[in-house]
Amino acid sequence: MPRRLSKPIIILLVIIVLMAAALVGFNFGYQYVRDQDKRLDSLKQQFDEHGSAPFNKDTPNAVEVYVRQQFDTKDIAEMLKAEGLIDNTLAFEILSKFNGFDGQYRYGTHYLLPDMSYDEIMVVLTNEPDPVTVTFIEGMTYNQMKKQMLDAGMRFNPDLLDAMVRRPYLFTDYSFVPQIETKPGREWMLQGYLWPDTYQFDINATEQQILKIILNNTERHLRFGGYYERAKKLNMTIDEVMTLASIVQMEGGIVEMPKIAKVFQNRLEREMPLQSCATINYLRLEDGLKPVLWVLNDDLNKYRGNAYNTYSLDGLPAGPINSPGTIAIEAVLWPATERTWPGADKYLYFVATGKGTSDFSKTYEEHAQKAERYSKSN
Repeated sequence: MPRRLSKPIIILLVIIVLMAAALVGFNFGYQYVRDQDKRLDSLKQQFDEHGSAPFNKDTPNAVEVYVRQQFDTKDIAEMLKAEGLIDNTLAFEILSKFNGFDGQYRYGTHYLLPDMSYDEIMVVLTNEPDPVTVTFIEGMTYNQMKKQMLDAGMRFNPDLLDAMVRRPYLFTDYSFVPQIETKPGREWMLQGYLWPDTYQFDINATEQQILKIILNNTERHLRFGGYYERAKKLNMTIDEVMTLASIVQMEGGIVEMPKIAKVFQNRLEREMPLQSCATINYLRLEDGLKPVLWVLNDDLNKYRGNAYNTYSLDGLPAGPINSPGTIAIEAVLWPATERTWPGADKYLYFVATGKGTSDFSKTYEEHAQKAERYSKSN
């Protein structure tokens, strides 16, 4: 009899052991899922509280990873394994699909911690990475903009960015690029079209990505501002508008810009040289010198024949000398008129008073007297 019972007893014991093991496994798995959910909820809460990634380059033990725009889930998994953040690329790919993260990973620079689970890594990589915020003010030259980005910690190659700014044909999908004229002495071909504004870049953004972000903004402003249509009415190209606007930007305050633009247009109509101090100051800046309020003969002689010296050359300089803002551009497109400024068609000169304003004149004699007076009082 005992022998007959031995087999069922053994089977029963095996079943009990298996059930116990299953219960232990279930409890362990349930506890793991609960702990994992708590960690994910905590991580998501940190994102919500920060409004961005809770980790950065200064976080202890943080590992920087850069997700390129063309990366798919497999590329990301291989990158993570190379960084020692995961052990199994296939598991990461399968979990990405299971969690609905496949195809949802965000391009840019992220920071991860070595002890993160696969799920936590996925949460971080599907959130927007922290950007670098850079502000370009109206009147900045290309070189000043470039320095601003480098000072903010961006890691692009300055030489490669220079090469792209010299070659606008790389960006012919923008409406204004075909209108950019190639002229002797014009180096920074995209200067003037790098719209002044506040931008957010990834710290590892490529040179092309940087320019496209800025040029997208330029395209939007030029298209929807009605600038092309107005330029055509004035018989000007958009390149001429941007070039003159860049000079107006540096010559006076906001209120005076329409008057300054009108003076320059009056001079152009009479085939007089613009004789703008702003263009000489641009050349000084390019040489690493500080701008001056009144240009001296030394500078005029130093830059004689330069394509940006509007004292020695007639007409507009070779191209924009900076990135003009909306007000300067619209001052060129809608300059002062006889109705808003009596005698507008006859003003040919203006001089800086040294107090942030300009004094306008119709004749050279009147202008010379004012220039002498203001130079002595400042």
